[in-house]
Amino acid sequence: MNTLIRWAGDHLWLLLVIAFAAAFGVHGSGMYDSGYRTAKAEGESALQSLRLEYAEQGRRAAQESLLLYRQQVERANQAELQYLSAQDEIQRLKHQLNQERIAHVSTQYRPAPGAAPVPAPRFIVTCGWLRDFNAALGTGLPATAGCRATPGAQAAAWPAPGADAELLESGVSAADILAHARDYGAWALANLAQLNALIDLHDKDKH
Repeated sequence: MNTLIRWAGDHLWLLLVIAFAAAFGVHGSGMYDSGYRTAKAEGESALQSLRLEYAEQGRRAAQESLLLYRQQVERANQAELQYLSAQDEIQRLKHQLNQERIAHVSTQYRPAPGAAPVPAPRFIVTCGWLRDFNAALGTGLPATAGCRATPGAQAAAWPAPGADAELLESGVSAADILAHARDYGAWALANLAQLNALIDLHDKDKH
């Protein structure tokens, strides 16, 4: 026992070093565990904050996309309403021309202001005039039965300019020409209404 005490006395410094190292190890381990837990908590907190930030950005982006979509739908609906309104006006005009005006202004006239209406003179449209009228409109319509140059494969061809046949009567009346202008005008106005609707929609999309 005394030998052990003497050995401990002689080696006190060694025992102190061992005790200090053990205490430091325990303390260091605790410090490591505490630092790990702190870093882990901070990392999880930062990750959660990042997730919340991304979620908020996604929510705002979804709201903005929905708003833009609704605005585009509203603009498209307005453009469609404008186009349909123009179509209604075109149909109203066609109906009015058909039922009231074409026959009235094509079959009678007043020889002088205040005079009673009398039958209009026969309106003669030559084959050449009708050919050039259609060409001016770019319609490319075939010749009428009374204006066909030759039978057979070329039955639909118009008389050539300068030919005697171009001065023949085409059989087309003033009412026929007005009816053609009515249909052609309705087609042109419908195209214009559609074009205007598309332009309005495009202009609104840019703002």
